Amino acid sequence: MNTSKFLALTAVAAGLAFSVNAHAAKEIKISSNATSYSDSDVQKLASTALNMGVKEPVSLARSGDSVTVSGSSPTKCTFKVGDGAAPQIQGVSCK
Repeated sequence: MNTSKFLALTAVAAGLAFSVNAHAAKEIKISSNATSYSDSDVQKLASTALNMGVKEPVSLARSGDSVTVSGSSPTKCTFKVGDGAAPQIQGVSCK
């Protein structure tokens, strides 16, 4: 019984790892980007927003120390990012 539970948990863990890697490799469709961030940073912000309910294609707009990510759904995420060349996420709010 313990061996079968171990094998089942191992299979689930492997499946989750594969699922996370497959999602990370997906290029998210960006309809507009009004930030000065690198493509990699934009993809990370967009990926986080997708996980919070924003739908592709997404738009990013920076205003002061915040970036708003919106898409084809009513959900919008606002990231507090600071003033650096790369986003230093200090908080996120999605509604």
